[in-house]
Amino acid sequence: MPARRSLWKPWKLYFIGTIITAMLLVLGIPLLILKNPQILFWNVPVEGPKIKLQLKDGKVYDIPMEEYLAGVLSGEMSPLDPPEALKAMAVAARSYAWYHALKGEPICTTVHCQVWLSSEEREQRWGQKTQLYTWRIEQAVKATQGQFLLYHNQVIDATYHAACGGHTESAADVWGTDILYLQSVSCPEKPVVKEARFTPEELDAKFGTALATMSPKDRAKALQVADKTAGGRAKTIRIGRTDLEGTKFRSLLGLSSTDLQMEWDKDQLRIQTRGYGHAVGLCQTGDITMAEEGKNYEEILAHYYPETELKKMY
Repeated sequence: MPARRSLWKPWKLYFIGTIITAMLLVLGIPLLILKNPQILFWNVPVEGPKIKLQLKDGKVYDIPMEEYLAGVLSGEMSPLDPPEALKAMAVAARSYAWYHALKGEPICTTVHCQVWLSSEEREQRWGQKTQLYTWRIEQAVKATQGQFLLYHNQVIDATYHAACGGHTESAADVWGTDILYLQSVSCPEKPVVKEARFTPEELDAKFGTALATMSPKDRAKALQVADKTAGGRAKTIRIGRTDLEGTKFRSLLGLSSTDLQMEWDKDQLRIQTRGYGHAVGLCQTGDITMAEEGKNYEEILAHYYPETELKKMY
């Protein structure tokens, strides 16, 4: 009886192998990247991957990450800030930029994203000290080159702000989304207190109320903080029968923070605020204070972004 010939001819084996390889490329590599994001930076030059930067005139161009960070630190911090504070800011800014770059979003140069100064703007601001200040900024960038903050092995949205007033806020209280590495923490910074005053007529124009027609006692009842966040900020402001988000109230009146105290002083509403910004994530003044107290940048980042991992990716 003749031997049975194999049905698995070489061309069939080759065909099946090609299909399996294709499936691994389509399914396996993305999973591998999710488990090890460092693969995204394989063979990346020392200046880092390029990100898309949108200038004020609307033009978008590619810029290497590390070069971009020198402009961000120049716009967001002072070159005279402590080196460890600058390093912490460099890691936060790098993480924030890459988190948004992965979404395909161009990054603007204003406070809406991260303040960025071109070399010409830096020279205009610093004058004869440009060379010294540039060196200080670049030292912080180089010392943290390729370092990112990760949570569950993913680069985080490392938000930050100017001043929190002594306590940061959680993302859940400010934006309604619970992010475990953006929780409320204490902050050693010295509070920045500001005061603003408004007449009943000005408030009526903003909110469509009738405060100007009310008695002082009724005004106090008609405008008050209805609910506070875990950090003590105004989460909800009650204006008459309407509840307004604290962040919206702050925006409409141009206040520096939702950490506020309100009281009527004769025919004016006096509002005192502590801090500046949304208060989520790293507090820049607290960052400086912790560095002045001897904390290194790893300790500073661990304080403001709990449960995260600092990792060098390129």
